[in-house]
Amino acid sequence: MLIQKSLIATCLFASLAYGRNITYSVVTPAGDQHTVGVTVDDTTFALKPSPECPILFTGEAPEATKGYNYVKLKGNQVIEKEAFLRQIAKDNTPNEVYNRTWNTVQVAKLPNVLSPLPGINRIQTDLHIDGQIPTLYFSGDQAALETMLKNATGDNKVTTNMTYITPSKIHQVNNVSIHLGGRGSRWSTKLAYNLKIEDKNGFMGYRRLKLRSLVSDPSYLREQIIYDILQSAGVATTGFSYARVYFNDRPMGLYGFIENYRNPWLKNEFNGGEKMDVGFLYQGMSGSSTTGSRSDLSYRGDNVTAYADGAYRLKEAPKADKADTKKDAGDEDKEDPVANPADFTKLMEYTKFLEQGPVNGSDAVNAWKEKMDMESVIRNMVLEVLLGFSDGYIANLDNFYVYHSPQLNKMIYLPSDVDLGCGSTMVKLNDMWSGNYEQYPGFSMKRPLLNFIKVPEFKQQFEQLLVKLTKELVNPAVVNKRIDELANMLREDVAWDKTVPPANPNPPEAGQPGGPPSIEPSMIPPPLDVPTIMNMGIRANVTFDQAINGLNLGISLSGLKEWFQRQSQATLAHFNATQ
Repeated sequence: MLIQKSLIATCLFASLAYGRNITYSVVTPAGDQHTVGVTVDDTTFALKPSPECPILFTGEAPEATKGYNYVKLKGNQVIEKEAFLRQIAKDNTPNEVYNRTWNTVQVAKLPNVLSPLPGINRIQTDLHIDGQIPTLYFSGDQAALETMLKNATGDNKVTTNMTYITPSKIHQVNNVSIHLGGRGSRWSTKLAYNLKIEDKNGFMGYRRLKLRSLVSDPSYLREQIIYDILQSAGVATTGFSYARVYFNDRPMGLYGFIENYRNPWLKNEFNGGEKMDVGFLYQGMSGSSTTGSRSDLSYRGDNVTAYADGAYRLKEAPKADKADTKKDAGDEDKEDPVANPADFTKLMEYTKFLEQGPVNGSDAVNAWKEKMDMESVIRNMVLEVLLGFSDGYIANLDNFYVYHSPQLNKMIYLPSDVDLGCGSTMVKLNDMWSGNYEQYPGFSMKRPLLNFIKVPEFKQQFEQLLVKLTKELVNPAVVNKRIDELANMLREDVAWDKTVPPANPNPPEAGQPGGPPSIEPSMIPPPLDVPTIMNMGIRANVTFDQAINGLNLGISLSGLKEWFQRQSQATLAHFNATQ
C-alpha cells in the first residue's frame, strides 16, 4: 500500500504557497470505503462527489507546476494512483476519466462518397461526438437492476435517472427506463440494453436508444466502422458512438451507443426533427417461430393475415393505427403498435410487386422506382455484399426494416444491427471473398428483393456502385487510418472493459432452463454454415490487436483490416478494375 507522505490538504492555507486554484474533475466510482483526490505536484487534495453525479468527483486545488494525477484514498492514505502524470492544467480541467490518458482526440474521418438519399433530412445533434467516450451513469433501485440482470430472458423494466458526462458537459435526464435488448445477446455474459426516455423532449432529440454490448467483436470497432461507411454512402441509418456505462456504482463496461428506429427517429431522419405524418415501419425478424415462414419479402397472397405471423413486426404506424400499445416479451422494445392484420397491407402490396413487377421493357425502371426508393435498395444491397453482413437480408433474411414513406409514397430500405459484418460471420468467409456478388452467400437463393437485379439498368447501376464504393470507400487506403486512430482511442477503455465483472456470468447453455432452444445442425438454414457458427467461440481468446491487425484468425473471424484488404482486392479483380 502506498502511503502519501504529506497529509491531505483540508484547509485554505495549504494552497497559499501555490498559484491560483483551479477545479479538478474526474469520473470514477470510489466505493463505500474510499474517497478520491488529486495529487498536485507532491501534495494531495481531497475531492468531493459532484451534486450532479456521485461518481464525478470535483474540487479546488492549486495549479500544478510539474503535473498532477488522480488518486484513491482511504482516510489520509493514498492506496491507488494513476500510473501516469497528467500535463499541467492552466484552467479548470475537463471532466476527466480515471486512468484514461486523454480527454478528446482527433480521429480521421471517412469521406462522404455519396450524397444522402433525397428523402433524408437528419437532425444535427451532439449525440455522437467523434473523438470522445462519454460516461453514462444510471441511478436507480439497485435491487431492481440486479433482478433484471439475473433474469436475462425476462422483460423486466427499471426506471432510472440518467447522467451523461462528456469532457465539457453534463446532461441529466429523469425517468429513463432500461430493459434488456437484443435476442441472442441475452445469452451472453455481457448484456445489451434498450433505453426509453419518458420526457417527450427526449435526449438530444431522441427518446429510444440502444446500448450495444460489442461482445461478439474482439476488435470493438466493427459496428463503428460499418455505421461510418453506411453514412458515407448516404443511406438512412443510426449514428454510432461509445460510452462507459454504470448502474449506480457498478461498472457495466464499454458500450456502443446507437439510435433505435422508433418514434421520434423517423422524423429526425427524414424531416429534420419536425412533425410529420409517419408511415408503416416493418422489421424483418428472420422468420416466424410459429409458422416457420421466413422474412424474405415473399408474396404470400392477398390474405394480409399471412403476413402477421411474427416473421415481420410492425414497429411504427400512422397515428390513427397506434393508439394502443402491447407488451411483447420477445420484442426488443416492448412497446409495438397493436398490429391488426390490415396494418400489413402495405407490406403485402410491396411483396406482391417484388414478385410480379416487370423486369424488362421500357417501363420496368419507372415501375420499380414508383414502388420503392431504389437508391436505398441498391446502395444497401451493395453494402451488404462489400461489408459482409452475415446476419443481414441477403445471408439470413434478418436485421432489416422497410419503411413506407407517406411523403414519397415509396418503400425505403433500412439496415440494422450490423455486428456480424466485416469478417465476423456465420457464413463461409471464402464465399464472401470470391469477388463475384452472384456467389455471395444467399444471393442466388429466394430473395425477392434482389429481383431488381433482373432489370438491366439496375444491374448495371449495382455493379458500377460495387466498383465505385470499393475504390473510394471500402478499401484499406481509405479506412485503415480511421481504424488505427479509433483503436488508439479505445485501447485503454477496452482494457478497462475486460476488467468489469460480467453482468450475466453463467448464461445457460442451449436446451437448459432459461437457455436458448436446442437447434440441430439440420435446422440451420443455408447459407449459414454450421462449422463456422461453432467456430465463433474461439474469438474469446482473440486479443484486441489481433482482431484488428491479425490474419487467419478462424473460419468465423478475419482481422478487421484483413477484411477490407481481401474484399477490395477480390471485387476489383472480378470486375477487372484497378484501385
